[in-house]
Amino acid sequence: MTEWDEEALARLRAAAHTGNGDAEVLRGRPLEPVLQYAGDVLLAALDQGRADVALARECGDALRERDLPGDAELAAELAAALGTRPAEPLVPLPVDLGAVAAAMDDGDHVLDLARGDVLPSDDVPEDGNGWLPVPPGVLPQGEDARRGVARRWLAEEGYRAVPRRL
Repeated sequence: MTEWDEEALARLRAAAHTGNGDAEVLRGRPLEPVLQYAGDVLLAALDQGRADVALARECGDALRERDLPGDAELAAELAAALGTRPAEPLVPLPVDLGAVAAAMDDGDHVLDLARGDVLPSDDVPEDGNGWLPVPPGVLPQGEDARRGVARRWLAEEGYRAVPRRL
C-alpha cells in the first residue's frame, strides 16, 4: 500500500477543494489519515458518476467507526449519495472547511452565507445581513480533524460544505 506523500496530499486537497471527483488519488492508499478529504472527493465522484462504490462505502464505514467531530455528518452525506439513507436537510454552502477551521482557531470571524467567504468581524458591512459569527474554539491537531470540527459546526448551523466554484 502506498502512503501519503506531499504530492499525493496536494492532489487530494485540490480534488476536495475543486470538487472534481478525482478518486484515483485514493486508490492503493490508506484512507484513515485523510478520511475527511477522502469523503469529500468521493462525494464529488459519486455525484459525477465516477466513484468506486465499494471505496465510498469503505470510507463511510471508517468515518462511522472513527467517530471524530464531523465524521458522522460526512458519513451521512456519503450514505445519502449512495442511496442507503435520505439526505439531511442541510443547505449547501460553498465554503472552504480549512478557512472555517482557521477562523474558529483565531476567533472573531464571520461567515458570508451567500458566498462562503470567511472574514474578520471588523470587515463585515454595516447592514450585517447574511453573516454568521464563527465561534472561537480550541481545535485538535491535524488538518483532517480540524476540517471535521468545521463540518460539524456548519451542520449544527444547518449547512453542509460544498466545493467553491469561480
